[in-house]
Amino acid sequence: MDQINHEYYMEGILIKGRVGYKDSCPVKDAIVILEKLVPVYDQESQEQEFEGTCLEHTTTNDQGEFCFSITDKMSSYKIKVFDNHHR
Repeated sequence: MDQINHEYYMEGILIKGRVGYKDSCPVKDAIVILEKLVPVYDQESQEQEFEGTCLEHTTTNDQGEFCFSITDKMSSYKIKVFDNHHR
């Protein structure tokens, strides 16, 4: 009997999110930035730190939602959000 191994490879991963105020109202047109965290060695403190490199940006829709597609599943990412309207 032959053993068959099935592996599924995804070409990309979707990162979806929603931005809302404390009262749960959606934040429309907020700027959302996706950063990839890159390891950097700090000589002075003798420690490894992480520095963010901007990959892409978008704005939230009327429901406060955003979406990014990434292909590098082994890296770490950071999402930054900026509200344009200051409710």
